[in-house]
Amino acid sequence: MTDVKVRAYALVRTLFKIALIICFALGTLLVLGQVAGVIVQRPGWVTGASDLFFVPTVTAAAAFGVLGFVGGYLAPGTTEDDS
Repeated sequence: MTDVKVRAYALVRTLFKIALIICFALGTLLVLGQVAGVIVQRPGWVTGASDLFFVPTVTAAAAFGVLGFVGGYLAPGTTEDDS
């Protein structure tokens, strides 16, 4: 594997981990905001949490998925012996 490919894989893997954490954190904030709105019976909190966190959560999830896909192509492969 070339040095550039190793560096690219390390970068994509790091970005993948960061995107995972961001996606998880935003999703947690979205759900907690909506649950809090349901518990205290404030419909504005439910829609407000959705308005505030939905698009960033989906965007982070999409970035997470794309980085995982790219990382799969850059991952070091194992050599198989066909004999």
